Amino acid sequence: MWEMTAQLERPADDLVVAAMSRRQAEVATLDYRRALKHLDSQGRPQSEVARVLGVSQPALSQSLKAARKVVEVAPGFSGAGPYEICQRYSLGQLTREQLIEELVRWEYAPIPEPEWLEDIVPSLGPGSWREVQKAHREGLIDDGTYDEVADRKYPQAS
Repeated sequence: MWEMTAQLERPADDLVVAAMSRRQAEVATLDYRRALKHLDSQGRPQSEVARVLGVSQPALSQSLKAARKVVEVAPGFSGAGPYEICQRYSLGQLTREQLIEELVRWEYAPIPEPEWLEDIVPSLGPGSWREVQKAHREGLIDDGTYDEVADRKYPQAS
């Protein structure tokens, strides 16, 4: 009986490990690309950077193309947007207090007015409240944290 219980619990543990590993990889990729972008802007020779990183110069050149598209971390924040801030919190890089403070301070992109009747639910770009909703839906932040941020950011809606 014990073996069956251990086997039933293992996939859930593996799923948690996989989800956490994916988040770590996403955040590490952002950090890596930002570092490459900064090295490039400093004028560091690609041959030197490639040698130190242990990659070929053509591979570094490809990585730099992707790096140039990465949005910088917003000044005074831990990420380029609310979702990244929540990712970093879920990885233990921020305290709950830091997370809440940053999400409350964030200037969320406004919801655009629909131009046509078909545009009743307009698409929101980066930096919108939908990033917080997505982070909540994906389990990066819990119900209590989501509610506290919403209540502090939009007290009239409560």
